[in-house]
Amino acid sequence: MSTARQLIEKAFERLEAMPGYVRRNDQLQLALLLSDLIDGKSTGIFEAPTGLGKSLASLIPAIAHGIADKTRVVISTYTNVLAEQYYKRDLPLALSLFEAVDVAALKTQFLIGRQRYACKAALEQADGSISERFQDVAELGIETEFNQAFAKGKGLLKMWQTISVPPVCPGRLCPQYNDCYYYRARRQAERATLVITNHSVVIQDAILASQSVEGKGLLGQFDFLLLDEAHDLYAAATGGLEFELSEKKLSMLAGVVNKLEETLISTAGPAGDSREWMKHCEDLRQKLDRLKVDLLSYSMEVGRPGILAASPAEVWDHPAVKQHHSGQNVDSSRSIADTAGSSLEEFLQAAYRLLERWKEEGVGYETVESARNYLTYLDSYALGCRSLFDPKGVAVSYLGMNGTASHLKQDAIDISEPMQSLLWDRGPWACMSATLALDGTFDHFKRLVGATPAFEEILPTPFDFSTQAALYLPAAGSIPDPTIARKQGLEDEYYRAVARELSRIIMAMNGRTLALFHSRKEMEGVMGYMSVPSDLPILIQSRSGAGAVGQKFVEDINSSLFALRSFWTGFDAPGETLSCVAVVRVPFEVPIDPAPIARMAWLHCQGQDPFQSHTLPAAKMMMRQGVGRLIRRAEDRGIIALLDARLKTKRYGEEILDNLPPDMRTFEEIDLAVDWIGLSDPVLIA
Repeated sequence: MSTARQLIEKAFERLEAMPGYVRRNDQLQLALLLSDLIDGKSTGIFEAPTGLGKSLASLIPAIAHGIADKTRVVISTYTNVLAEQYYKRDLPLALSLFEAVDVAALKTQFLIGRQRYACKAALEQADGSISERFQDVAELGIETEFNQAFAKGKGLLKMWQTISVPPVCPGRLCPQYNDCYYYRARRQAERATLVITNHSVVIQDAILASQSVEGKGLLGQFDFLLLDEAHDLYAAATGGLEFELSEKKLSMLAGVVNKLEETLISTAGPAGDSREWMKHCEDLRQKLDRLKVDLLSYSMEVGRPGILAASPAEVWDHPAVKQHHSGQNVDSSRSIADTAGSSLEEFLQAAYRLLERWKEEGVGYETVESARNYLTYLDSYALGCRSLFDPKGVAVSYLGMNGTASHLKQDAIDISEPMQSLLWDRGPWACMSATLALDGTFDHFKRLVGATPAFEEILPTPFDFSTQAALYLPAAGSIPDPTIARKQGLEDEYYRAVARELSRIIMAMNGRTLALFHSRKEMEGVMGYMSVPSDLPILIQSRSGAGAVGQKFVEDINSSLFALRSFWTGFDAPGETLSCVAVVRVPFEVPIDPAPIARMAWLHCQGQDPFQSHTLPAAKMMMRQGVGRLIRRAEDRGIIALLDARLKTKRYGEEILDNLPPDMRTFEEIDLAVDWIGLSDPVLIA
């Protein structure tokens, strides 16, 4: 039997023999480094730049160790789209590099969040043509397949919501359990040698395992965890640890009560308790409706976000946090949270009392058991309501607002300690990303997520930025300092200046420009002053449908795209269609919302400079991600345009520039940059 290393080397020999493949020594090196970690049950962090081929460098050692020593590997990435790409595009190629007899017994599985799967029970009740059309094309039973099946349909999101797996369901007692897309994927993931998933599932798995007596989560026991796109792990972890009390969540709770009532009514009837059972359900629904009204009234009364509680005590007592205490309004928010918690607890007590009575009478045991998932969900939510004003660890609870919608929320603001027990202590792991290091080290990432690897390495980029890219920095005075403009009430002047510059860039580039903004207000303000010919259309990211506008940009080579956060990272448009990335402003986090304010206070309490230890590193990371949209292949070339005047006037400007791709020539005239990089070649102009 061959060793894992021998299998890896043989796989790369086959890969190199494929037509069109370009040998990348660092791709093989990364695969062997990961293999060493798996072999030695060790931990590591790697920066694997775009173009290196890290998907195959991850999959090949995972498959090799699965064959050679039955090692169970979980590979996780940030988004569902990237996870699906791993599973549907990259995994078949990786498997083809091994002997068919070796991979025949290798079990692989794809798993994402439950609400991204179609519910077989809901499909049964849906329009017959919808169900038939979807199931004809469904391989995994997930949302992207649904969108492909109904590509030209209207109201896709609303249609999907009617057939997707609900947040809680009867589980194994559902008649469709054995055929359920989601639960079938979960069962197979527990037995698979290689699982492809996303960070949110990994965090959820870790939380469930920590709460389970058996230590069992969603993924079963695995031997090695590989986190790709690890720069987004912090966001996934904080999202998994948050709790929210909102109108949307209250409506979801009412939906759970409806399902629970429907599930148990067939048992309550024969037991003579149907009227009592229905009254308990209706009473809770009415209380939830009143809580929606109370939450709306409270938010209208307060009118702005405010901090309700924070831990530890030094964060709550910090002057910056004190300025944002909700003051006398805290009693109203506490009353809402307490009422929500007590209403759920009273309902649960009544439900468990009836369940115990029915159990003693031997009535409807299976039906009663099918209610367990619903009851556990309500119990967990009640606990979250109770903990809103008793945060643990380093956390903040606050009233958040989004327009007229408001919510009571609790966020973890330092996840390094919980992550230690959730992930890092569970077994060997590796983190990697194209942009994970700052200033040549992984210190910021390690501090952010609490990771302490045994091994670290930054691999070199396979691209030659000295010939493939140029840096454009407008001359001093071309665009006002955005901070000064805002403070002096000159934002319109700032928007006009940015629009003039972007108009010049787009015309010089014949479109082909991705302009990245830090806020919607700024993006829409600049858009209002743009002046370009009609044959160079500008697309703008709407409040929904980011994927659709991204696809339009890819398909129309002379278009440009104004976009926000979701396009800074993960968006891929190789080739001519994206020949310029224009970063309008350095994406500094402004601590105006409760969670960032509390985070800055915590850092200050630790004796750190919040700007130097968090704000600036986070901005550097985002800048690296944003400009990384430009060069995606060896034949790509283009211009990175940075329009923030502070890059030339502030001390941190040089630090940010030092973290961008090396050896790029810098220009102060866009036309000179275009001519030098060769993008004015008429052959390229549509």
